[in-house]
Amino acid sequence: MKKTLPVFIATFWLSIASYGQTGEPAPITAKNPPSLPQALYESATILSPHLYNGPRYHIYDSRSKDHQFFQSEDWSDGSVSYDGQSFESIPMLYDIVKDKVVIKYLGRSGLIQLQSERIKDFSYLNHRFIRIEENKEADINLSTGFYDLLYDGKMQVLARRMKQRQEQIENNRVNVYFLDKTFFYIKKDGVYHPIHSKTAALNLFDDQKKALKKHLRDQRINFRKDKEKVLVQMATKYDQLIRP
Repeated sequence: MKKTLPVFIATFWLSIASYGQTGEPAPITAKNPPSLPQALYESATILSPHLYNGPRYHIYDSRSKDHQFFQSEDWSDGSVSYDGQSFESIPMLYDIVKDKVVIKYLGRSGLIQLQSERIKDFSYLNHRFIRIEENKEADINLSTGFYDLLYDGKMQVLARRMKQRQEQIENNRVNVYFLDKTFFYIKKDGVYHPIHSKTAALNLFDDQKKALKKHLRDQRINFRKDKEKVLVQMATKYDQLIRP
């Protein structure tokens, strides 16, 4: 076992060096050795160049007071199912103005936006986003895009995360702001229902409405203050109540 590791490392560096001679990204040199996670990441993704075949992404409104990304404008590692393959520990951003997943092009400068139609789902900042495509014939009336899957049981609770770009003139200067907007949906019996109020949600659970109202009172959760938490609590409790 002790001899296996040096052989593996030697083989790894030789393979990287030989790959650089084909005109692809330059080989990693001893003068600039990568960290182990980066080396493993590059060695894995180098076999799947199609991950990097999307258009370049350019940061826009970089001087604005807000940003166009979900939760944070700092890079965070995520995972993505892309073209039937799973990629882990990918540095990414999620632009919720354009609904685009952005990754770094390791080994070369620049950013790339993944081709959305090739993404099945991705996980990022402890959220899992799934891609849903509008299909009225199949009774899928949601707009095509990525939806935050908040609860996945006998039914689903989803959130559509968006930001709206706005401009304001202050002191003869145009300032850009990004206004957060979130729309909630519950998928029940194969149908997606938009949820605009607590009443609309309770009507979907009509057979257990009284029990759910009591549960929310006991939990002291206010719909207006925390819609997301209320909807997840309702769906979770409903599944418990109808469980055979």
